[in-house]
Amino acid sequence: MGQKTAANPVPPWTQRDEVLWYTCYLAALLAGGQSTQDVHEVLAPFPPTIGGDEKFWACGSFVLSDFRALGDGSWQVSTPVVFGTGAVGLGLVAGTLVGGSIAKSRARRAAQAAAVPRWVPIEQGNVYLSQYGFYMHTPSVLRWPWTDISGLSVVAPATVHFSGNSEHGPISWMLQSDWAELLFVSWALAVHPRHPQLVTGGWLPPGWVEHARFHQRAPRAAPGAGIPGIAAPEAPETPGQAG
Repeated sequence: MGQKTAANPVPPWTQRDEVLWYTCYLAALLAGGQSTQDVHEVLAPFPPTIGGDEKFWACGSFVLSDFRALGDGSWQVSTPVVFGTGAVGLGLVAGTLVGGSIAKSRARRAAQAAAVPRWVPIEQGNVYLSQYGFYMHTPSVLRWPWTDISGLSVVAPATVHFSGNSEHGPISWMLQSDWAELLFVSWALAVHPRHPQLVTGGWLPPGWVEHARFHQRAPRAAPGAGIPGIAAPEAPETPGQAG
């Protein structure tokens, strides 16, 4: 790898990088069928309830979004009715008509914009991940076993889109968290080991493995999880709470 220069400085190793490194560490264990008994446990204000030997591996803040419209396109504007005679009266009437037209135009544009679906944040809090699923603490506890998720993909760094069946019916949500990649790789290795992003390593941010190698933090190789790395040091503790 070429040397970095002053014009092309080395990006620093950050807490986000440490989270990704720890994610690769867990992915290598899971992909290799190795015991996770020695993985550092994260404590939570609520008990895990999906599996008998379940324990939390990571915790960090999250934002959950739903793809929806903020309005239905309808709009209504009330304008005062002004009557008048003479130059002053007619001027007031004309000004009221112009002002009402502008107000209606603005209301119409706002209503049309609100009717366009977009990703809208609906929940935020802390997400806890285990070997069997994940929990969103909002502060109510929303439990998601891996088997309740029908599809999941990394759509951007620290962002996953997933679909599944909730207590209120089918959902299609986007979750943003530094632990999004761990959520993806844990789910994929558990229920969909042939997911294309898992097989190719496309779930990792582009260029991250090379960045880790430059900092001598290359993750442990795990071909089953798409991680082309080298042997890593002994088991680490969970990185501090991430956003």
